[in-house]
Amino acid sequence: MTEQEHAAHPELTVELGDDHVATLEFSRPPHNYFSLGLITQIAEACEELGAGRGCRAIVLCSAGRVFCAGADFGSGPQLTGDGLHLYDAAARLFEQPLPIVAAIQGAAIGGGLGLAMAADFRIASPLARFAANFALLGIHQGFGLTVTLPAAIGQQAALDLLYTGRRVTGEEALALGLADELAEPDKVRDQARALAARIAASAPLAIRSIRETMRAPLVSQVRSAMARERGEQERLMHTSDWREGLAAVRDRRAANFAGE
Repeated sequence: MTEQEHAAHPELTVELGDDHVATLEFSRPPHNYFSLGLITQIAEACEELGAGRGCRAIVLCSAGRVFCAGADFGSGPQLTGDGLHLYDAAARLFEQPLPIVAAIQGAAIGGGLGLAMAADFRIASPLARFAANFALLGIHQGFGLTVTLPAAIGQQAALDLLYTGRRVTGEEALALGLADELAEPDKVRDQARALAARIAASAPLAIRSIRETMRAPLVSQVRSAMARERGEQERLMHTSDWREGLAAVRDRRAANFAGE
């Protein structure tokens, strides 16, 4: 995307309604790959909304058919800049004070799944697909999935998804606990907003207090997990398996890993 195109189509738009629900829509077509800049923008928007009194809940959504395909490792993931790393921004997203409902209309893959799991709730379409496909790329999981995935679906189910990298349909996501509700494809965002509005109708100070109590252990664990995830990702990016995983995705074939 050129600078002119980016100016005409910002990566993140924020709209705050009269019902105290803000809609954060990100757009990096065609696959909504994230960058350090995008995650920073989302975290900053959440913090700014949380600093005021007008917003009580947030809907996180994306434009297009794909929710988020994670980082674009094939063309350079843009995960660092100005001495910061993607996970520095991701930690801020976990620490912001407002409840988030994610509207998952399509694929949430790799780090995109991590972004979805940072939300308090996920409303998904039956057409959505979820995958923690890191092992199929020859790399360690990231974006706090070490903590958020087993917290939502249990240790054994998390191991299954992390070890195999298999894709999960919207229906299976609901059964596992990856999704909290299913909605018709054209109603996902409306249903997410309806849930956010129900949350926003509760006493805002109480909601913030309850959320902080319930998520405090998660925030601490995620920060610690991200430190290990980052270290393991950086180590494994020097292996031949990582290079083979990227090549296999590029060539649309099964990888032939050598374990080195």
